[in-house]
Amino acid sequence: MRKKIKQILVPYDGTKSSERAFNDALNIAKKYEAELKILTCIRDVATFGFFKTKADKKLIEKQKNMATKKIEVLKKNAQKNNVSVKSKIVKADLVSEKIIDYAKSEKVDLIVMSRTKYGTAAEKLHNESTVEKVFHEAPCSFLHVN
Repeated sequence: MRKKIKQILVPYDGTKSSERAFNDALNIAKKYEAELKILTCIRDVATFGFFKTKADKKLIEKQKNMATKKIEVLKKNAQKNNVSVKSKIVKADLVSEKIIDYAKSEKVDLIVMSRTKYGTAAEKLHNESTVEKVFHEAPCSFLHVN
């Protein structure tokens, strides 16, 4: 007997690919009457390594405000589709670990993610390692969408 999908996690970073992942997760949530959980991880890295400058703190606050606005749009879309949704914005050194820890603590049944297409090789390498790590260490089912 299959386990019922009750909680679906969508890591959301504001990109088009994470919006597509959200829309796919929304369709699944409608079908299974599941709750959506949106997790946005803001990279918490100090410019000078050991301490954060005022500029670092302002950048984190700006990112948090932008994420909040975008998430509100997603929530409205979910509500129009009669899907319950919760969101959380967290600071993270390693995004993959935050996603995995959140999935465990919230007893998530499914993680829906998409790779983000970045311009530089370093950005691509970092993002792919995040998706790969979540895929290999997820405490639940994982769906990779394009």
